Amino acid sequence: MIKPLVATAKNQAKRDAVYDAASVVFAQYGFRRTTMNDIAKSAGISRPALYLMFENKEDLFQGLAAHRLDQAIDSALSVLQGSGDIADRFIESLLVFEQIFYEPIADSPHGTELMDISLSLASEIMTKKLARFHAALTNSLSEAEARGQITFARTPMKPRAFVELLFTSLNGVKKRALNTAEFRKLVRQLTEIFLLSIAPEHSG
Repeated sequence: MIKPLVATAKNQAKRDAVYDAASVVFAQYGFRRTTMNDIAKSAGISRPALYLMFENKEDLFQGLAAHRLDQAIDSALSVLQGSGDIADRFIESLLVFEQIFYEPIADSPHGTELMDISLSLASEIMTKKLARFHAALTNSLSEAEARGQITFARTPMKPRAFVELLFTSLNGVKKRALNTAEFRKLVRQLTEIFLLSIAPEHSG
């Protein structure tokens, strides 16, 4: 039983190494100009070996999107489920998520193309993965309300609708921000405004 587990771990480690290499190559050349040979060279493996792992470039890109989403969400949830004020944890979890998933794409000169490809090739993956993050954020708000740390009494929204509207608004921020520093600033400011709407009346 141990050997198959070791083999699985090794295979996953190889895939992770390819994903890391592919993310650099995609950021450097964009999706359309990148070839499987480029990725194989960057990962330090042969082209045939790469094709044993992935059917084609599209398959690899979808795997990369899922991999980065899992990394981003796991890191964000680690912050969200920590200790401290709910507002601070909520904001920091969003910043951590965007830092891992979105910012590497945004910093690329081919960022717009890579986002378009993500929405085209990996939209179903992104929707499914993000649902897990949205659910965790929703639960954190519901638990905070039960503890009296926030209240939805003054807003027509419930926690789930609150989270979904926030993410819709954050997508708008992505189109406006000119650089990473401005993006982080706008994410923080926007989320703070949202959280103020559900702050308990005695706060501040």
